Amino acid sequence: MFTRLLRALPDVLPSGCSVCHTWGAQAICTNCLLAFAKPKMRCISCALPLHALPSLTTEQEAMRCGACLTLGSSLDTCHAAVSYAYPWDQLLQRLKYADHGDLSAQPALAGSIGLVMRHAAGQDARLANAFHDASRSDWIIPVALHPLRQQERGFNQASAIAQALFANHPRLNHELLLRIKNTAVQADLPKDTRAHNLRGAFIVAPLKAHLLKGSHVTLIDDVTTTTSTLGAAAQALRQAGARVVNAVVFARAG
Repeated sequence: MFTRLLRALPDVLPSGCSVCHTWGAQAICTNCLLAFAKPKMRCISCALPLHALPSLTTEQEAMRCGACLTLGSSLDTCHAAVSYAYPWDQLLQRLKYADHGDLSAQPALAGSIGLVMRHAAGQDARLANAFHDASRSDWIIPVALHPLRQQERGFNQASAIAQALFANHPRLNHELLLRIKNTAVQADLPKDTRAHNLRGAFIVAPLKAHLLKGSHVTLIDDVTTTTSTLGAAAQALRQAGARVVNAVVFARAG
């Protein structure tokens, strides 16, 4: 118990940086934000970092990776605040698994991730526009966990991040999107089997599906690797009548 308390102190004390643990005025210190949350050019469909822009005829095409140009995407746009790498991968793992079952630090960890995302939006006009667009959405919807996994974990990390970012938004909804298939963990699967793993995984709550007709939706999630999960969720929303489905995530792997 004492060890858990010590581990949680940087997150429950507002003066302790969750990354370097130095004494400061906010949950993530300015030095860590500047060092590890630098903006990157990313594909607007899947948020994959673009290391070299292709020579294409339109700016919109030039902002898409080769896979999205070839295969398309169920998402209208996808934006990520940071890459899934040190120190944000460790921070996210602490949130996701609540420091080995200790839920007391969960709100502060989600708040730290929200702080990083807002800082990143302040450095990247495209991400800032995505946040502005999200604030004007008809619905902001966290990607759902299967009930068994949520019961095991104790909370949904995507919901916690959405709450940290949009707590006062009147259309933040945690119940419209349901996960009905308890799929294998995506990160444990080969890339070419991930879409099949998620087939039929999401539905819209049947008695609320009419609320999505013609709507503009923003999905919120913690991390994406191939956008297969986001794509499957987007397909379910579109089947219910959503017109636009964008996504904003904390971290993008790859």
